[in-house]
Amino acid sequence: MDFSLTEEQTRWRAIAREFAEQVIKPDVLRRDRLPTAAERIPWDWIRQTDEMGLRTLGVSKAFGGAGLDILTMCIIGEELAVGDLGFAVIMDQCWKMAHILGEAMTPEQQRRFIPPFVDDPAATLAIAISEPGAGSDHQGYYDAPDIDFRTTAVRDGDSYVINGTKCYISNGCMAKLYFVVARTDPSRSLREGGSVFIVPSDTPGFRAGFFHEKCSQRLATNGTFHFENCRVPATNLLVGEGQFARVRGEFMPGSKAEAAATVLGVGRAAYEYALQYAKQRVQGGKPIVQQQAVAMMLAQMAMRLDAARTQIWKAAWLADRKHPEARVLGLLAKVNASEAAFEACKLASEVLGGAAIMYDHPVEKYLRDAASFLHSDGTNQVALLRAAQALSSQTSASLYGF
Repeated sequence: MDFSLTEEQTRWRAIAREFAEQVIKPDVLRRDRLPTAAERIPWDWIRQTDEMGLRTLGVSKAFGGAGLDILTMCIIGEELAVGDLGFAVIMDQCWKMAHILGEAMTPEQQRRFIPPFVDDPAATLAIAISEPGAGSDHQGYYDAPDIDFRTTAVRDGDSYVINGTKCYISNGCMAKLYFVVARTDPSRSLREGGSVFIVPSDTPGFRAGFFHEKCSQRLATNGTFHFENCRVPATNLLVGEGQFARVRGEFMPGSKAEAAATVLGVGRAAYEYALQYAKQRVQGGKPIVQQQAVAMMLAQMAMRLDAARTQIWKAAWLADRKHPEARVLGLLAKVNASEAAFEACKLASEVLGGAAIMYDHPVEKYLRDAASFLHSDGTNQVALLRAAQALSSQTSASLYGF
């Protein structure tokens, strides 16, 4: 077993770390406090990452991307999130969807949709699933025809007509290309009757609604938008009718591990800041890092973050090999990392004491950001239920039996 990074992984990690330290950190607190979501979107940073090759990490080399594996993108995602979780989420949505670009699309779809994404330095991607009545219910734990998932796609000649509303969508209302989940057969469960369509943002009938204002991940957008008789060619159907579950399961195998890596970065940022603060802050005649209560909290933070990283890397390694255990371990890694990061941010607040709530320090922001991932990318409760459901159905395989 070898935990050392490859030369390529080390190089990309250094690129992402330098960008976080030199570009993101010096200006992120000012941007975080801008009053409206629209003005917080970091278009300049997105264009800068394009110049560095970070925006298109997941796109195959044949189309001008880096063609990186899931593990390497997890390593990079953590580094960007040390700078800002919201910005890391913007990038991660592009990386997750890049798996769909490369593996789920037909060659004809790839020729139509990948070059415009690669050539536009500000283009981002999004997947549109959540709706006003379907949040946890689209995660697959409960899957019956009666779930309140109302976006539909009706076949009309050589097109599909989409109607419905999506909400809370990451990169929503700012992305150039969307993968939209709609029910092509409302009489069946979402697993059996849900389909995925490729919808550019300039498609007639696609109407951007608004950005949700929020206290966390403030540089990333969560948008609500509508489909009003939005007509897309039948050739924009991904994989086939009723294949939503396959698209999410087969072509996004590292989704949870990648999400976990970003929130891990927030926990690491809080730990690193608290450690430096504790070395400089003197109380009781010595730096507080030498006070046992503080030292123990710092050690707990380091312990939980390192354990979470190890689990993320294992989940990503399995996903890169399309191992069947990747899905379950990814769910567990997301829960573990989000809880470890939130705990690290809470302990960092304890280390700083009353100073933690002051705008003079970034710890209050870290805590706000980490809290979002207890529910982002699926609630932790549903993730655990899905993992337990999968584990209970296994006969001989286990997380440690591969």
